[in-house]
Amino acid sequence: MAKTAKKTAWEWCSKYIRLRDAIEYQEKHPDVPFGYVQCCTCNHIIEYNRNCDAGHYISKGSGGGSGVYFDERNIHAQCKSCNGFHQGRQVVYHQFMLEKYGQKVVDELEFLDKNQSYHGKIVGIGLMYKQMLEELK
Repeated sequence: MAKTAKKTAWEWCSKYIRLRDAIEYQEKHPDVPFGYVQCCTCNHIIEYNRNCDAGHYISKGSGGGSGVYFDERNIHAQCKSCNGFHQGRQVVYHQFMLEKYGQKVVDELEFLDKNQSYHGKIVGIGLMYKQMLEELK
């Protein structure tokens, strides 16, 4: 079964986000070997390319139509347990978002979730994240 353009775009976006957050963690903790990241909701230290997901603050929504599905401010390194088994730990994620970005950005993401669409832009988004990932490497 062939991948859809959205799945391909998400694959590149997820890799980019996890590497982005691993680089950020490394910059804050230069004594820790590269390859680790802190889960945005439980604070456990995990390997960015093994035990890590790129978790959404605002989920993909009904039918996968969230307007912020590919917004980098909406996606952060999250352990598989928090993201999958604990449905993203939304209350804790909300607090993380407020601390990282502030109420203005949270309000903007919530607005864009309902008032923006990626329809017709998915192929370009996938290519953009593929290029951004290569640049981070």
